[in-house]
Amino acid sequence: MKFNEMQYLRPDFDALFQEMKDLLVKMEASKDADAFQKAVSELDERSVHLETMASLAYVRHTIDTNDAFYKTEQDLMDEQLPRFQEIATEMGRIFLESPLRPQLEERYGKHQFEKYEVQQKTFKPEIVPDLVEENKLASAYQKLTASAEIDFEGEIRNLSGLTPFLESTDRDMRKRANAATWNWFEENREELDRLYDDLVRVRTRIAKKLGFDTFTPVGYARMGRMDWTVEDARVYRQQIADSVVPLTQKLYRQQAQRIGIQDMKNYDFSLKFLSGNPTPKGEEAYMVEQAQGMYKELSPETDAFFSTMVKQDLMDLTTKKGKANGGYMTSFPEFEVPFIFSNFNGTSGDVDVLTHEAGHAFQGWIVRKVRPSFLKTMTSEVAEIHSMSMEFFTHPWMERFFGEDTEKYYYAHVADTLQFLPYGASIDELQEWVYENPEATPAERKAKYREIEKKYLPHLDYDGVSFLEEGGRWQKQLHVYLYPFYYLDYTLSQVCAHQFFNWDRKDHEAAWKAYLNLCEQTGRKPFKKLVPDAGLKSPFEPGTIASITPELERYLEGLDYSKIK
Repeated sequence: MKFNEMQYLRPDFDALFQEMKDLLVKMEASKDADAFQKAVSELDERSVHLETMASLAYVRHTIDTNDAFYKTEQDLMDEQLPRFQEIATEMGRIFLESPLRPQLEERYGKHQFEKYEVQQKTFKPEIVPDLVEENKLASAYQKLTASAEIDFEGEIRNLSGLTPFLESTDRDMRKRANAATWNWFEENREELDRLYDDLVRVRTRIAKKLGFDTFTPVGYARMGRMDWTVEDARVYRQQIADSVVPLTQKLYRQQAQRIGIQDMKNYDFSLKFLSGNPTPKGEEAYMVEQAQGMYKELSPETDAFFSTMVKQDLMDLTTKKGKANGGYMTSFPEFEVPFIFSNFNGTSGDVDVLTHEAGHAFQGWIVRKVRPSFLKTMTSEVAEIHSMSMEFFTHPWMERFFGEDTEKYYYAHVADTLQFLPYGASIDELQEWVYENPEATPAERKAKYREIEKKYLPHLDYDGVSFLEEGGRWQKQLHVYLYPFYYLDYTLSQVCAHQFFNWDRKDHEAAWKAYLNLCEQTGRKPFKKLVPDAGLKSPFEPGTIASITPELERYLEGLDYSKIK
């Protein structure tokens, strides 16, 4: 079934909620494990249906935020879905308290019970109105940024549409595109500040109702984190400050030499090479064709997966008016297929987002038949290993996309993934501070971020752009608004992906086998067990980052610099 043939039917939320409540009663009253499992399976069917309808509404809304029908449906989902958290939380309680627990642990695994223990911290029925408010505020941020209409170079463009100009070889063009981007944020400063103020307020209120002093432990529990803490995050961020920041500053100095600019400003760092950044040699149809050939050669599993994506039109890739920003992968579990959403704009990021989201989608496809579906739930630092590692496993095929720019892409991609780590740490440190200081004003939050930014990204000179000088850069990062504490996860996964990259260049067969196994085991083990079981070092282990970066630096130094100018 193609994507446009998948029928969306608004669920009868009240009837569905009652059916699920009745099945919870059956679960709790079960006299044996078989009866319990039957009730669980029936409940899972209804959950899968609700998730599928919610995903269809979300995808079609984000493809065109001006579509009145799906805007209404998304608004309704924002209102209705929070109360279904009660079902999931109650199901977790029944699992944890069941006298059948020994038999259930044999069937569903002990890790599922660990997940339920964390889940219990995140919900009480009295927070439903707060969750509805939080959803509406997050959707308002997404709608606001998607609505950007910026008159630049004779056309009205959205934020994503300015990216190619930010990478121009013409410095004045980069400067003007940078100004146009941040002027939009300056013009919408008041609304951006109001939305985040309200989000911090409602999240803090949720935490208090759940019995916590601050939102931080709730944020960690929502992310499903069960084997690492705020203190682990602080120690890990220090590894980045100690082992990565000096290397990235060296790479930035080399970049300044390469493009011949001594007084580098923030808008100059987007230009990696004086001859221009690597760009794909075709648009969406060409890219999909190349990706299909690549995945056919990579493995039988990736061939079957990507062929399905193409045949069923399970991708919407190019930026257009009214389309939400960013990229993501979601799934339609009732149809047993994933979906990829992105905003192609003619830059190398198009290839990055395609391989990245394909990594998520591939893992989802690998476990598409696993039931009950809750066995597949995973933490984000695990999920991002799938995507970031796929970016590296596809390196040998990059000539298909970049032609003569391939060597430049190799350099830029590896350098970018290293330079991302300090930025990711800065966003996490900001969020930790924000929720520990919920009464802070917008100006105080921005001042704190500017302070944090100077620790991790000391090279940035904002050339007098007041919005950035005051510390507002983070307001472009949608995760801060939509998914609190979802950001350090990317850096943890990146460190794992770097290890797969180093391993793949030495022994592709062993590295790919370990990656496949990790994809299959996801949801069955927590991060600190899954990673070493896949043959990788935990990023939390002291010295892990310091042991990886020298090999990546040697890789960069070993590229053909006659092609990197």
